[in-house]
Amino acid sequence: MPLFQVWALIRKMLLSTALLFILLSLGGCSRLQTSIEDLMSPPVLTQEQAEIRDALSAVSGENDIKYKYPQNGQYRSSFIFYDIDSDGSEEALVFYQSASKGDSTWINILDRSEEGKWISVCETPAPDTTANIDFVSFEHLLDSDSVSLVIGWEDSRNSKTVLAYSYTGQRLLPIFEREYSEIAITDLDSNGSTDLVLFTQQAQSTLVFLACRTDSGFETVDSYTLSRGIVSFDSIQQGKTLSGSNALFLDSTVDLYETPFQVTDVISAKPIEGSSPVLVNLLDNETVSLSQNTLRPAQNLFCRDIDEDGMIEIPTVSPLPGYESVLDENSVFMITYNLVSSNFQFVPRLSGVINPQHRYMIAFPERWLNTVTVSVQPENGEWTFFAYTGDLQDTSTPLLKIRVYSAKDYHDKFDSDYFQLIGQKGLFEYYAYIPSSQSELAITKQELTEEMFFFLD
Repeated sequence: MPLFQVWALIRKMLLSTALLFILLSLGGCSRLQTSIEDLMSPPVLTQEQAEIRDALSAVSGENDIKYKYPQNGQYRSSFIFYDIDSDGSEEALVFYQSASKGDSTWINILDRSEEGKWISVCETPAPDTTANIDFVSFEHLLDSDSVSLVIGWEDSRNSKTVLAYSYTGQRLLPIFEREYSEIAITDLDSNGSTDLVLFTQQAQSTLVFLACRTDSGFETVDSYTLSRGIVSFDSIQQGKTLSGSNALFLDSTVDLYETPFQVTDVISAKPIEGSSPVLVNLLDNETVSLSQNTLRPAQNLFCRDIDEDGMIEIPTVSPLPGYESVLDENSVFMITYNLVSSNFQFVPRLSGVINPQHRYMIAFPERWLNTVTVSVQPENGEWTFFAYTGDLQDTSTPLLKIRVYSAKDYHDKFDSDYFQLIGQKGLFEYYAYIPSSQSELAITKQELTEEMFFFLD
């Protein structure tokens, strides 16, 4: 679809209150996860954890210890065991607060003595007296032989700061610090070393910073500005592009005239011989803005390796046949997943429709493209796929019907005579009816189950 038609459609979306109904009625999920925080103590302590608790009590001189838990990331416990000094045995890192130290969160590192007892060997406070823990990660930032401790701290104003520490001589030494709204830890420039990519929200823009290993340490080497204010970071995925480059695929929510839309940016780092890498947006340059073509209703459509070929595809939307000038709560969009080429062009890989409520996709075979459309029955949620003749009311050539039931729902016997079970997920069962047809558009059950129908989550 030409870009001016896409924008015409978007303007209609912005002016339509019906779209708001769609957006409000859709469920969703976010990349960002939370966990239960600030328990006074773990519900059950292992013997090893109990020994560590006793060692902490001996150091602090009190038994009233409040443990703190990372809210995101791989490590979600206040007790983390890791060989941080690379001596072949694991140390214990504990995050806690104690009454005698006020509201500060402290990191205590404990090691085993020659007698096998846990003893405190290092302790340091968070950078803010009311800091919570966003995430904890162990990375090789300075070299491949030493481990760096990377912690995201969050203060009482929800402001986040990442601190990277080296652990040398039983001391935690800060080697990098910067504020962030969202962070990715990856080898963005494909040089074999770990980088930090930090996103910082501004009112009308978003700053992206690249920090990596340099001759003088670990530091920020470049920044890039996305010319849009981001309301929320919905998904950040690390993956390969069509050219084989490492990239971050950022799906975020933005406000257009107080209406939420999703948009995609693809950030990579270009190596520069004899110098530090520079950040690039693989969708936009001075003359082309492919990111604008990714604007879509906020239906939680994220980038993904849709065909499992090792490369990440980017979703774009367009109207199905018959919906070019129609927009209501039953509107259905064609979703196309694309690769991006090195010359700023989308390469379509798969197209189809997505049921946003039940999170399944029907991929269209080639013969269905621009020929088949969908109608939705609001009373039972049935989706009917039929050959489009120029009238959305003319469903005289049905090709497929999909219904979703809860396993606890009553199933009408008449329906059971026609609809066949094609999938099950949780409490939901997915049924399909394929009418007999001599049309060249007809499909088989095998084609449906093996090539067309799949779950998104």
